[in-house]
Amino acid sequence: MKRMDRNRMEWCGGRRGLAGGVAGFGQALLAFMLVAFTPAGAQAAGRVALVVGNSAYEQTSLLANPVNDAEAVGAALERIGFDVTVLRNADEDAMDDALGELAEASTGADVSLLFYAGHGMEMNGANYLIPVDARLASASAVPLETIPLDSVLGAMANARTRIVILDACRNNPFARSMRGATRANVRSGGLAAVASGEGLLVAYAAAAGDVAADGDGSENSPYTTALLEHLERPGVDVRIMLGDVGAAVMARTGDQQPFISASLSGEHHLNPLVGEHYLSGSGGGGVTDGPPDPVRAQQETVFWQSAANSTDAADFEAYLERWPNGVYASLARNRLAALRAPTPNPSRPDPSATARPDPDPVRTHADSDVFRDCPSCPELVAIPAGTFRMGSGPDDDEALDRERPRHRVRVGRFALGRYEVTRREYRAFAEATGADDSWRDPGFAQSDSHPVVNVSWRDAQAYVQWLSRETGERYRLPSEAEWEYAARGGTTTRRYWGDSSSSQCGYANGTVVSCDDGAVRTAPVGSYAPNEFGLSDVLGNVWEWTDDCWHENYAGAADDGRAWTRGGDCGRRVLRGGSWYNLPRSLRSAARPWNIAGTRDAFTGFRVARTLDQ
Repeated sequence: MKRMDRNRMEWCGGRRGLAGGVAGFGQALLAFMLVAFTPAGAQAAGRVALVVGNSAYEQTSLLANPVNDAEAVGAALERIGFDVTVLRNADEDAMDDALGELAEASTGADVSLLFYAGHGMEMNGANYLIPVDARLASASAVPLETIPLDSVLGAMANARTRIVILDACRNNPFARSMRGATRANVRSGGLAAVASGEGLLVAYAAAAGDVAADGDGSENSPYTTALLEHLERPGVDVRIMLGDVGAAVMARTGDQQPFISASLSGEHHLNPLVGEHYLSGSGGGGVTDGPPDPVRAQQETVFWQSAANSTDAADFEAYLERWPNGVYASLARNRLAALRAPTPNPSRPDPSATARPDPDPVRTHADSDVFRDCPSCPELVAIPAGTFRMGSGPDDDEALDRERPRHRVRVGRFALGRYEVTRREYRAFAEATGADDSWRDPGFAQSDSHPVVNVSWRDAQAYVQWLSRETGERYRLPSEAEWEYAARGGTTTRRYWGDSSSSQCGYANGTVVSCDDGAVRTAPVGSYAPNEFGLSDVLGNVWEWTDDCWHENYAGAADDGRAWTRGGDCGRRVLRGGSWYNLPRSLRSAARPWNIAGTRDAFTGFRVARTLDQ
């Protein structure tokens, strides 16, 4: 592994010498980003990575962990077969030289990856990575003294598949001192969202616009700590791996939700199940000094796959006895803790967690309210008109500010999909229209009865418009208000089955809770108990697109139940319901994140709405 300080550059491990200079940073950057990434199953060759950690800033606050983060991530990538360059405390010249070297090393590579830890910033909706010698005395100096992320992503346009992981969502320390900086053009923390183009995955340590923690009293940031726990897992699609990283970060921090924007077709494994480098070892399952053992690694994976959904604590004890430092050790310990904790029986819920009816009564569903407009159309449930309190109250310690202020909303009668749109239903549309086929292979096995994923908000809009043309009825995506009203099913508790997340089994497909439901990822629609309106999977399984533009909170929201499409950011659309990879905190009726309208990922699908005569 090559390690470089800003004052010296040297090779470790006998790799070739430093490449000659290039004619300017722009040329180096363009050359660096013309890289390739091979889907699972292809022969691994030419796997290169640039890992950058900037801690020792000269003109602003130091960061404790980025150099540690870079060293640890670089070592992990090297163990799984990457040819790694680690750049520590890089000034502008050092980054220029490193990118020039990587431009040569990446030519013809099968896999190329960029990991960056350090200060980053957003200005006028664009993102920048900050070298340690940046002064940034004025806003006009930003493009000259930093690395624009938009330029990096633009230079990657001809690459087959590109992976960029940024632990750079910290506060912007230059925002207050920079001349010409205003709240309108320079954000004080976090990064702007990036729309994923075809073959591109971008991951942030925190949601776009939010600040990520650097870490207090530890060697690594919370995000890098979680990344290191999952990065070397063999045979796991990169999107699934990063989703698990996000769940681990949420569990540690309580409020830092990492961001993933991806548009990848097929499976993409950073550590293929059968390959050259795996975690292995004698007795302890750790990393050996000798050659890696892919057979032992495969044995570990097979054992874990057989035990992953077990409800017997002895299975996880047996795994940890054989592989105490194995790839899945942290997951095994979490599962053991969950199995040993008392879990209420869903059929006999805790009275303190039982769903409470809304004081504004609404009629629940009847069989006559369920209908379908055509054989290939989604099954619908007629939702009666009513009034409810939207959002989270002050007593909800799981809530975020984006879910407030709680306000009363009147919702008219409409119909909503009984289930999330399935692959079978979406296939009829795709075959009739020639729609993008990203949905066909999300990176894991699905049957026709599973919810469709890898569909963007725009894909969902195209689907409901097609349904409207086919049936002569008005299909659409539900508004946020309609979605929450329907998801609550007449209750005021955090979840339609009650306040407690520990009673999730039997009601929702999400992570952490140990349920013997066989759902490792998505589950067939209707696998869980419906709410009082007869809707299944409104919490868990997959995130669901709504029609609303993103607003930071409910200040100024209308009270008529219609989609909120004025003001806000309409390039981002609201998601609801949580998914199979989310922690219980996200599986609440009021939880509301967002994603870019063009993003496709393995955690997001949708449910259709239909206008009814009032």
